[in-house]
Amino acid sequence: MKTVGIICECNPFHGGHQYLIDCARKSGAEAVICVMSGNFVQRGEAAVLSPHARAEILVSSGADAVVELPFPYAASSAEFFGRAGVEILSRLGVDEIWFGSETGDLSILSRFAETAASPAFREAYIKRAEGGDGTASAYFELLSEMSGVDATCAPNDILAISYLRAIRTLGSNIRPVTVKRQGSGYAEETLIDEQFPSATALRHMWEEHEVEAVLPYLPGICGEVSRREVRADRAPASLKNAEALVLGTLALTPQKELECYAGLCGGLAGRIRKAATRATTLEEFWQLCATKKYPDARIRRGVLYALLRAKKEDFRKPVAYVRLLGANETGRAFLASARKTSDLCVVTRQTDLPNTPEAERQFELETAVAALYSKCLPKAIAADEQLRRPPVIFEDKK
Repeated sequence: MKTVGIICECNPFHGGHQYLIDCARKSGAEAVICVMSGNFVQRGEAAVLSPHARAEILVSSGADAVVELPFPYAASSAEFFGRAGVEILSRLGVDEIWFGSETGDLSILSRFAETAASPAFREAYIKRAEGGDGTASAYFELLSEMSGVDATCAPNDILAISYLRAIRTLGSNIRPVTVKRQGSGYAEETLIDEQFPSATALRHMWEEHEVEAVLPYLPGICGEVSRREVRADRAPASLKNAEALVLGTLALTPQKELECYAGLCGGLAGRIRKAATRATTLEEFWQLCATKKYPDARIRRGVLYALLRAKKEDFRKPVAYVRLLGANETGRAFLASARKTSDLCVVTRQTDLPNTPEAERQFELETAVAALYSKCLPKAIAADEQLRRPPVIFEDKK
């Protein structure tokens, strides 16, 4: 059985995701296994739809199983996000990892990955970032200089490079396959391509208008599920809905304690606390936090780490377990087979958790994540409601 793995956020699911799944199927994939972010995503923001709703969409759209990329990896830089995703797919025994890229050229991406993994590149980029230029364009400019490869890249390629780096670092046998990205750019904020709009553009449109305005751009069952979740006050999730909790928690946390959490070095802890004590709205808070020294995404992730008490050492540990979010019979059969040889535990309920310190810490963070996300919904729910939800299971039609 040829198995293909895809690492994704689906925030929200769009034509690009569907295209990648379809390409994998056309290549002869008998099972498509997705590793998907949970409640919070790479930019440090709440996912607009719950993990279970997004898993339902994925399985309805051609995936066979969806497992969760746990926090803090899901809400981290490309390096940690990519490493954890590749680790999960490798430990489950998936044959290939498929991902989109702007270049669509695996040889160029591999050269960049080799350069990015070098200590010399890391040192040079840190110096550039400390000088106030830690942007994606600066990252690729330096990569091009140090690798000797003159190629046009874009933010989506950072993830592609992180997957290739992770394969090298982990010594994984998984085979990488890249597909040239279709339509709008990764961070395009306007809907300039109706078939392949960017997730960023879709989220912006959703924020500015009602969900009905976004539905024509959502493929397959995604629109139906999105409308259902909105009508049930389960979407869209946003930290704005937890504004008082966010500002109050940060203002009441001493600066010395904030400095203990991941990503809050170089004066960022003090800046965040000062902003929290002065701001009366979350929008004002983000404006006060903004600085040329750090990208907005890094600041948002730092705030999330502080709220959820994530520390540097949490990123250095291997994934202790993954939670099954959704599957059909093919996906369940694959996971049942993987359990016989894999050392990675796939859980469907709390009683399945491994009895290890690493699993205990991961669940501690997972509990905090679920509690915060529960207050990010239009209508708050019980803090542990998500943790009690079973996977979305599809029975194959006879």
